[in-house]
Amino acid sequence: MAVIETDEEVSALLTDPKVSACMVLYHSGEEALRAARCVNDSVVPVTFYVVDNSPEDDTADEIKRQYPRTTVLRMKKNVGYGAGNNAVIPKLKTKYHIVMNPDITFAPDLIKRMMDFMDANPKVTILSPRVFSPDGTEQFLPRCTPTVRYLLGGRRAACGDRHGEKARALRERAAQTEAEAVEAWKRNKEKPGLRSLLRANRLEACQSILKKRADRQEAICKRLHAWRDEYTLADTRPSEPTEIQFASGCFFMIRTHIYYRMKGFDPRFFLYHEDSDLSLSALEYGKIVYHPDMEVTHAWHRDSSRSLKPALRHIVSTVKFFNKWGWRW
Repeated sequence: MAVIETDEEVSALLTDPKVSACMVLYHSGEEALRAARCVNDSVVPVTFYVVDNSPEDDTADEIKRQYPRTTVLRMKKNVGYGAGNNAVIPKLKTKYHIVMNPDITFAPDLIKRMMDFMDANPKVTILSPRVFSPDGTEQFLPRCTPTVRYLLGGRRAACGDRHGEKARALRERAAQTEAEAVEAWKRNKEKPGLRSLLRANRLEACQSILKKRADRQEAICKRLHAWRDEYTLADTRPSEPTEIQFASGCFFMIRTHIYYRMKGFDPRFFLYHEDSDLSLSALEYGKIVYHPDMEVTHAWHRDSSRSLKPALRHIVSTVKFFNKWGWRW
């Protein structure tokens, strides 16, 4: 693979269109078709590559049928996410390149807005967007350099979520009890009596206990989420473009000549942490910026938390990452 070093070599890459995108498929189905449609509907032309890691699947053929200008690269087997993206690097002749998952959707003007920002900020190497789930909730993805503590924070946060659910259930019961107490006091006022008085007081006391229990559960949830919130900047929620140390591989824009220089992703990471590794390498060339006004939607299936094989791959990649970059607490 050629390594781009001089300004003349960089200029040679600048052709029309200015931006390319690559999407790696592995049994992606309808989601990939929606993602391809978003690329096709972009207000700026995009040189679009699809790398097919599942040759027995016909999704790539359907994308090519619907969007004939798509270039499909077929792998003989599943070579992994990073290596799949690397397959297009020798073909790239653009100023900017987008790496995207097949479960991503975005507005037609997004790519142009990201390009405009990169044009105006030449020291930015990678631009990372704000990410939402299909239901409209924000996905707080990692934005700091991974450490052992931060990765453990994901498990702690999952436990914290259970406490958060308990807190919500307790608050619902407290609200219901409060309504019953108000009604009991109303009846006691209309028709005073010892029974109605005792019932109103009992309901009021029960409501107070439920609220205190909910407060305790929320406090536990907050403590368990602390590491994850720090890792994802969820505790600060930047409202302006902000320098970060990690760009999620689900979607980002990178300067193509930098992508060349780094030779793309480290193929030793079959899946998971390939974006962590790329991000640390990219910081040697310039800034990684998170822009909250650039938005994408990400289905995010979290396979590593649902089955054994992806979970084992995640563990292997984690060990490889820390062995390469150093173990940090």
